[in-house]
Amino acid sequence: MKSKVTLSAYCKVITFALIILLIIGIVSCRDNESKLWALVVISIALISFSLFYFPTSIETTNSSLIIHRFLKSKIIPYSFISSADTCIPSAGGLRLCGSGGFLGYWGYFNDIIIGTYFGYHGNRNQCILIKLKNGKQYVVSCEEPIQMISSINDHLSENL
Repeated sequence: MKSKVTLSAYCKVITFALIILLIIGIVSCRDNESKLWALVVISIALISFSLFYFPTSIETTNSSLIIHRFLKSKIIPYSFISSADTCIPSAGGLRLCGSGGFLGYWGYFNDIIIGTYFGYHGNRNQCILIKLKNGKQYVVSCEEPIQMISSINDHLSENL
């Protein structure tokens, strides 16, 4: 099963606004070459780093859960997963390192209910909590979270 990650309205606004601000900054610095090149380098680094983690879809295969990111996929074998369930990350959670809306929510977060986790999600209302046997946790999202959880749990029961 494969399901797309959709960005919330907040993520779309933040992404659009930041890109527009970067463009305005580059255009306004065109007369100062050192500032222009510094802003271009910062913009390229920011966008490249964000695209590396930007989640595009979630897929279950016979052997693993795949988190498709824009530049590189993250593969988690079912033998590493202990459980999958729905969750809603709290808005009051602490972002330790990552993005709080630019090209989705990705990075390390600490939530009072979930605990510490690495997030790859675009919409807080469609989240799935993946718990690994080693104690790590991932929060992912997709358009069909209930069906995705069912598919993951079916594969987990097959691999017992």
